[in-house]
This record gives sequence, C-alpha cells and structure tokens, in this order.
Amino acid sequence: MTGRRRWIPVALLALLVFAAGCAKPVAMVNGRPIDRKTFEEAMKESSKSSAEGEDTADRQKAEGAVLNELITRMLMLDEAGKRGITVTDDEVNREIEGIRKSMGDAAFAETLKEKGITTDGFRKQTREKMLMSRFTEGLLGNESVADEAVRRYYSESPRPFFRPVKVLMNMIEFDSEEAAAAAMREIREKKVDFDDLALRAGNENRAHASGYGWANPDLFSPGLSAAIRNLRPGQSGGPYKGRQKFYLVKVKDREKEAVASFDEVKDSIKNTLLEEKRQMAFAHWLAWKRKDSQITVNLR
Repeated sequence: MTGRRRWIPVALLALLVFAAGCAKPVAMVNGRPIDRKTFEEAMKESSKSSAEGEDTADRQKAEGAVLNELITRMLMLDEAGKRGITVTDDEVNREIEGIRKSMGDAAFAETLKEKGITTDGFRKQTREKMLMSRFTEGLLGNESVADEAVRRYYSESPRPFFRPVKVLMNMIEFDSEEAAAAAMREIREKKVDFDDLALRAGNENRAHASGYGWANPDLFSPGLSAAIRNLRPGQSGGPYKGRQKFYLVKVKDREKEAVASFDEVKDSIKNTLLEEKRQMAFAHWLAWKRKDSQITVNLR
C-alpha cells in the first residue's frame, strides 16, 4: 500500500547493528584488535596511501607497511604501559603548542583538515608518539656511549666536522608587515638606533624584541635565513616574513664556517652514536617481541 511505512523488526535491527559493530578486524595482536576504521585512517594519513592509478601490487605493499606500523605501535604502547612509562596532560599540551607555533595556526588547522584528524585524535596521536619515544629512549641510557668511542669517531671520520656560520644579531618581531615597515622607516629615515627602537617598541607592546645572540641562520625560515646571511655586520634590514610574524634584523657580527674542534661537536657525535645504538636495540627488541606475540592478519 502506497504511503504506508515499512518497519524493520526490532530483532533484525539489533542484528544489523551488532554485525556492523563486529566487522572483522584487520589484525589481532595478543588478543587485541586493530579495527578497519583505524587502519583506513592510518592509510589516509600515511604517504604510503594509494594514489590514483596505483596498481594492486603497490596498494597491497602500502597496506602491509601501514599495518606493520600499527602492529609495532600497539606492541610499543603495551610495553610502555608495562614499564610504567607515562606522559602528563601538561607535557602533551606543551608538545602540541610547540608544533602549532612552528607551523602557524592556519597551517596547523589545514594539516589536520587534510588528514581528516580531529583535535582529540591529534592529541591521542601526540601522546602515543611521546610514549613510544620515551620507551625507545629507555632501551639504552646515555652512559652506553663511552667518551673513548666519541673521540675515536671524531678522529677517524673521513671528513672533518664543520662549525656552521654563526651570526650575532638582534631581532624585532611584529604581528603585521605594515607595523614592521613603519618601524624600519623610523630607523632609515629618522636615523633611530635599532636597539633603542627595539626597547621602545617592546615597552609599548608594539613588538617583541629578541636578543638572539649567536645563532645559525639555518634555524630560521628560508626567506629570513637568506636575509640574515646577506646582511653585513652593522647592517639592519626588513621587514622579512617568518613562519608567522614579520621581522627586522640587525647583524652585529658573524663567524664563517670553520673546522670544529672536538669539544664543539662531542655532544652531537655522542647523540648520533646513541641514536644508532638505540635503533639497533629497538630492532632486536621488536624482532623478539613479534616472535613472542600472537599476531594474526586479516587484511583480505
């Protein structure tokens, strides 16, 4: 009869809901599932996700790589929990704020949108990454790299270690290009001293003055880095666009690239050797853990 509603029996509806909620997981790891939704989200986020026109073999290879990453993540997080490794909410907040600040608010929001990640989802990912990082760091302590090994690495390196270009400078940070340009006109046309203007603008809350001291230009955004490299000692310039703000820069002195002494690079070398040893330790742990675990894969 036209216009008459067709009702799905309650029992059948319950069965359909139950079946939808019980979709076969893509993998089981020690009795715990990796559900298909999690897998599909990871595929979307990963650079390994399939591109248009990708053949079946490449798709299957990408799926296998992403699933292996999910299995490894689950094993690591389980082990971190067993070892009592934790991350506080404040630590997660600081980590996210650092990421947001380095990217800029607009780029940060756009990245989450492109990857289809919610704010809560990103917070969960950040916490898990921090837990996994602490687990890996805990596999070997700093004392596992002896000073003798560091010195030998320095002396036997086929290429010398170089100390990068360093620039002694001051910077003034503005929210807008217009405000930065107006301040630069004061310096050039009215012959206002750069440091005096920085102090006054900071006191008036028009800008933020940063006495960076000695810094490597490569630490800044590409445009700002190039500008700093081109300014001679005593010169000031700007406005230059950074990742979020606009800057005026005054270079006071600079040091050219030079061969670095052992004392200048020993900490960097030690970190390199420690990271290599941790990667090896992690590879051994993961191979043992996978062998000791019950893992089943159900991609198809």
